[in-house]
Amino acid sequence: MVSDMQQPRVLVVGAGPVGMVLACELLAHGVRADVISKLRRQSPHSRATILWPRVLELLDRVGVGRKLVDGGHYFDQMNYYSQKKLIGLIRFDRLRGVGYPFAITIPQWRTEAILEEHLTALGGTIEYDTSFVDGTQDPDGVQCRVQLADGRAQTRTYDYVVGADGYHSAVREAFGFRFTGRTLRTRLAITDAEILGETTSSEAAYYLTRTGNMVLAPLGDGIFRVGASVPDHYTGDTPDRAFFERLLAERVPGARRLGEMKFSGVFTAHVRSAGTYGSGRVFLAGDSAHAMSPSGAQGLNTGIQDAVNLGWKLAGVVRGDYRADLLDSYDTERRPAVGAVAGLSTRLARIGLYSARHRTLARDAVYRLGTTTQTLERVLAPKLAQLDTHYGPRPKRRSLVTGERLPLGWRESPAAPVLAVDRYTVLLWPGLQYRYERWTGLVDRLREQLTAVSVCDLGGRPPGPLLGKLPREAHALLVRPDGHLDVIVPLDDRAPTSAVHLVGQALARHALPHTTTPQLAVQPA
Repeated sequence: MVSDMQQPRVLVVGAGPVGMVLACELLAHGVRADVISKLRRQSPHSRATILWPRVLELLDRVGVGRKLVDGGHYFDQMNYYSQKKLIGLIRFDRLRGVGYPFAITIPQWRTEAILEEHLTALGGTIEYDTSFVDGTQDPDGVQCRVQLADGRAQTRTYDYVVGADGYHSAVREAFGFRFTGRTLRTRLAITDAEILGETTSSEAAYYLTRTGNMVLAPLGDGIFRVGASVPDHYTGDTPDRAFFERLLAERVPGARRLGEMKFSGVFTAHVRSAGTYGSGRVFLAGDSAHAMSPSGAQGLNTGIQDAVNLGWKLAGVVRGDYRADLLDSYDTERRPAVGAVAGLSTRLARIGLYSARHRTLARDAVYRLGTTTQTLERVLAPKLAQLDTHYGPRPKRRSLVTGERLPLGWRESPAAPVLAVDRYTVLLWPGLQYRYERWTGLVDRLREQLTAVSVCDLGGRPPGPLLGKLPREAHALLVRPDGHLDVIVPLDDRAPTSAVHLVGQALARHALPHTTTPQLAVQPA
């Protein structure tokens, strides 16, 4: 819990899932944030509905993963149809080394309610009906003008500002971030509705035809997210039951009728990105920083990855544990990662709208062959699940490479080491030539000297998904608070003093001396 006497150091503009995850990160690490929102949440629209395995892991880390799973609808398979015939499928329950080998569908309003409850429990609040107007920054802080619920303008000063205020971001506009890209030609229609006689299952499906596509994703309680590319001749903005039923008959096998519709709407998708995600003391996250095709349901998940990546770094810098230049890595890491996800979404959208016969035949053949050989699953499942998010050069071999996500989590587990949420974790691997007495002495020395990090001894028995990638010799793996590998340090168990120095030196790349160097009176974080 954050003390009420502590002054807010960070302004988070926007109280959607991305803004609230970021605020929860800061609060959990002892940094108070002001969260403001122009509007109260009253929309019946479910908007973003799918949370993928990696993001469930990160939300587990935030403290809400299990609640979201309990409040959502489980699904573990994605089916692909062409001209009403099944051509392929992907199963997520065969993913290895993941805390959640499935995804959930959950209305965004429910995600937001769970996050706000958690934010409140951490001592945070949301100022609704409060707008960011404009601001300026200098080397010492950011001056912001906000409009309060009663219409009064107020000037506030913060150390940092994060714009999580969506596609039409006022923060992005005020601080001069470029936002370039293009608008997709095809419009999309969505509704959440009951499908009469249909039971919500653990499968979602894409239906591809030469005249357009459709997606059905179960939300639970007999309700489905129904999405469709809009025919060129349709010009309305609120499609009715007849519109969706006509497309269901044209694109989906079997006779389908809609029951109650929760809402309906038409929107145009954009593919855009800010020129940088950070400028001085101002940062962008989520839709403020990037927009992508809805194919693959990656947008919200990508924004939550932004929030976690920025959150632990910003909290550590404000607390004085990490060097300020660590914040530069937010842009250099997240922009390429988002670009990869956006590229995948755009490709999925493009191939899902093929109309030429030769293209659809080639696409369908690839889906069929890829399903038979499980190549489609091996290649596409980790990407959709966002498990392949990587911060740095990708490995050409199976060996560990800095920047990759490690198959470990933050929940207590008898089968695997548990990562620390608020600090680096040092995983000690004794290699294949295990010498018990010498190794345990080194482990004890590292735990005694490096008290500001969490030290875990793999003890020669690491979890299976990690074992095949570990080197033969003894090493220390420095793992960031977000679960990505930061650096690998070779160890010599015959020289414990040297080993302590090497690990401390590696930590000092970003951490300030009082958090890493044993000679400077290390204090527990």
